Amino acid sequence: MKKLRPFKAALCAICLAAPDAALADAHMVETYFGPLVECYEVATTDEARLDCKGRMSTVCMETEDGGFSTLGMVSCVAAETQVWDGFLNMAYQARMQGLAQLDIAEAVQFPEFANRADSLRTAQRAWIAFRDGECSLAYAMWGSGSMRQLAAVGCLLDMTAARTVELESLGEEMR
Repeated sequence: MKKLRPFKAALCAICLAAPDAALADAHMVETYFGPLVECYEVATTDEARLDCKGRMSTVCMETEDGGFSTLGMVSCVAAETQVWDGFLNMAYQARMQGLAQLDIAEAVQFPEFANRADSLRTAQRAWIAFRDGECSLAYAMWGSGSMRQLAAVGCLLDMTAARTVELESLGEEMR
């Protein structure tokens, strides 16, 4: 896994440009992403990477006024999800580059099998649709209750972290 340290400043810019940036306060992303990034930098196994989930949102909830209100929790979890989305995008781009290189090398003798990068793109698009559907269901299950927002954002965090780790593992399998 490549180290994230040089990426810390750029991470906030990526996270703040995310589509659901309205849910997460820019202040929360900028203020609390450190513990998550530090944990993720040193994690070398899938389990250790997944153990990083919650590091940022927990500190955010404990620190922010109203951090344990529904709105506070939703905002803190959404902010952490944006950071995980940055990790996910980095892992995806790295896997795409690695698979494209393998495809180029294989295309010389077996062009019909040089489709790894295309397959990952297809899988990622399907995963996004699945994630969106699952998290919409998590939201809907709570009806008109205020917990629906926390269920949906928690779903996004869980699924984004899990997919990030899957993509990291795919990169390790390629080595």
